[in-house]
Amino acid sequence: MLFYDLTRRLNKAVAPAFLKYSLKLHESLTAAALPRLAPLALLPVAQRLASIELQDDYRHLGLGSATKGDKGDSFVDQVWDVLFEDRHQRLKAQREEKVEDEVQRQWKERQERRRMKHNQLAKDRKEKQRKDNVHELSKQRVQTLERYIRPALLPTGSSGDQHRHLFAHHDQSDDSPTDGYDRFVRWIRGEYLVARYGLAVSNAIKRHPELRDDAAGLSTVEVATDEVPLKLPSVAMVEEAFGMKDWNRQKVPYASWGEEDDNLQSDANELDIEQLIHHKLKGQIAHSGPLNAYFEMRRREDSYELWTRDYIFGLAQYLLGRIAEMDEEQGLTKTIVLDVGAGDGRLVYFLRRAMKEIAKKRDDGPTDAPTTLPIIIATDDGSWRAPIYKNNSDIEVERLSTLEALSKYEPRADEQEGWNRRRLIVLCSWMPPGEDWTADFRLPTSPASDAHDDSEKAVERLAEEYVLIGEADDGTCGHNWYTWGNPAFYPGEEEAETKDAPYAVDGYTRVDLKALSQLQFSRFDCRRSSESQTVSFRRGPSS
Repeated sequence: MLFYDLTRRLNKAVAPAFLKYSLKLHESLTAAALPRLAPLALLPVAQRLASIELQDDYRHLGLGSATKGDKGDSFVDQVWDVLFEDRHQRLKAQREEKVEDEVQRQWKERQERRRMKHNQLAKDRKEKQRKDNVHELSKQRVQTLERYIRPALLPTGSSGDQHRHLFAHHDQSDDSPTDGYDRFVRWIRGEYLVARYGLAVSNAIKRHPELRDDAAGLSTVEVATDEVPLKLPSVAMVEEAFGMKDWNRQKVPYASWGEEDDNLQSDANELDIEQLIHHKLKGQIAHSGPLNAYFEMRRREDSYELWTRDYIFGLAQYLLGRIAEMDEEQGLTKTIVLDVGAGDGRLVYFLRRAMKEIAKKRDDGPTDAPTTLPIIIATDDGSWRAPIYKNNSDIEVERLSTLEALSKYEPRADEQEGWNRRRLIVLCSWMPPGEDWTADFRLPTSPASDAHDDSEKAVERLAEEYVLIGEADDGTCGHNWYTWGNPAFYPGEEEAETKDAPYAVDGYTRVDLKALSQLQFSRFDCRRSSESQTVSFRRGPSS
């Protein structure tokens, strides 16, 4: 025990200084154009040590501030009964026998109303006390965090600190060695959000177990049988749990945000920790809340979207509707819905369950033809190290890259299918930043082997339709020009306004699915803007 206490005290003394000097060394090596030597600064190790000690400090803060029960409540209950009992006896003595029953009923009703009011007041007092305790503990947690990171960010305490390369890296060109800084900013942003809103998140999950999620489980769904109930939070539950009733559910371009979000010109040493992270490090935390901390507390790099029952069923309805439209226009054929970059496969799992439930309700109703369900397949190359659910028939993710998956499931025709080609719809959720996979979705298909009669003609494009989920146009999903066609990000020197978007050149039409987008919750949503969207790109001209 003595050794443990000594070790803990030593770590707490070392952690802030270790973070300070490792960040300084990392900055010096990067500024000296020696990025390969940057790992010698051990910055990730310093961050990890600081995180461990911060969590230990938070636990001690919680233990030291354990709320005591309201001793006055039991006393008020006892006095309340005595007062009412005394009043009842007086009323009983004054009333005649024939009205005693009515008096008794009215008295009981008044007693019940007053008791309910009293209980509600007591409940409100406890809830207010709980919120006050959470607020005070959260302030203490942020102050604890500031003691760790302020010396690392502002080591000299002078005005020269604000000119550090650390605070200017986001203004550098794309070929500058900023990756280490980006990881540091993500870490410090996450630590702040957990410090400020972590207690609120814990309380929300206690009230709503459907929100429970970690790298070892599937959002409270125990995947063990073929008939697993679909357990997902609703949109209303998420909004209530994380206090989002006043959050904007529409996408607002960052360029249209107010002046208060511009760089502060004051000395960095005069800023509080939130201003330092938001304005100087561009950590984007000023309009955040418990939802953002929830994603950070998952401790998963692949966690960007919180699936809700409303969204999953909405997306399932949309896909089934589109397949029915295509069947009517092109004739009945097999449809494959291919999720590329599927991570742990949860989206496909939930979609499959939702489609089965929708089909069952339709087939049980007054319909002549059964609902045709697509084949839904999840693929991922494993680069994000998402959890793998082994020996589980419900969660299957094929280890394939995007091109490998498209090659395997491309819509070729063959004799076994009666020379009818299968149809391909591609899903992609949160495509990696700066990469464009959609050009592969739009590649011409290979000619059918052993083609029969007129079916020798190759299909024009691989995907009949592809649906993208994530930040659109000016975010971090895909490439803002090659994927989304935003002219502000056109890489050439000529005017982009005269250029057609790459998807339009290949004969696709963009359709923003706004109703679905309003059902989404993502890692970078804030009070001002809902960042994640669902957008369809369909082959052929707009209707």
